[in-house]
Amino acid sequence: MATLSSADLEKELAYTPSIAAEGWPLLSTSAKRRPKEILICTHGARDCRCHDKGVPLLEALREEVRKKGLENEVKIGEVAHVGGHKYAANAILLPTMDMLSNLTAKDAPQVLSQLLTLTANALSPDKGNGTHLWSHWRGRYGLTGDQQAKLWSEVDPNAEKVQDQRETVQLRFRTFEGEERLVQGKVGENLLEVGKENDLPSLEGVCGGNLECATCHLYITASPAAPVPEPSETEMDMMGYAIGYQEGESRLGCQVKVTAGLGEWCKNGGVIGLPRF
Repeated sequence: MATLSSADLEKELAYTPSIAAEGWPLLSTSAKRRPKEILICTHGARDCRCHDKGVPLLEALREEVRKKGLENEVKIGEVAHVGGHKYAANAILLPTMDMLSNLTAKDAPQVLSQLLTLTANALSPDKGNGTHLWSHWRGRYGLTGDQQAKLWSEVDPNAEKVQDQRETVQLRFRTFEGEERLVQGKVGENLLEVGKENDLPSLEGVCGGNLECATCHLYITASPAAPVPEPSETEMDMMGYAIGYQEGESRLGCQVKVTAGLGEWCKNGGVIGLPRF
């Protein structure tokens, strides 16, 4: 088995990519020579979704490579958890380091085709080749936030305009220690996402907001009554694992959407409580 020496590691860590005129990091010459790879998250110990969704995609890709006789050009491998169970199946495309998510086995032919046409400058916004895969694009490792936005703007010039038009409302949270936090939340996102964006404590969301844990547990105070829908049966089942469950107030943050009404509720004294753990 090949190993990475300390000298090699230092060299790789010190690597600074050259930037093309368009603003994208250029692939190194050695990276271009390597066989291309697709890495699929098939991790099943932490969350079964990655295994259940990833393995069929893995097998479909290997079959596609075999059918096309590309065994010497494309390697299909497995990786452990890459984060965000709800995005399974996840695929990382090398050497460009693009991540595609929410894939199925049916996407295998287009994922392989896309890999073979990838360049260093984009995921290939060619309207005639793999366009639909942009809806599965989760980002590219190594790009700054501005570079990610620039890349996406080539695909959807209206994305920034739409994002700017999203209404925000002020929400009131209270930590277990009693500290009040006023934060902004975008209408349509859930309270777990608001918590992550504003670095609020105790909102972990280990399952990625996929209703497979209770680590985004919080409290919606009963008075005044909050304008939120009743919890589903599945949410109620998962709240059985919540530490410090309180009847009538406990909710899972991933299941409560931000609305203008929720912002008004907070303005009128409503508080979203955060648990100790």
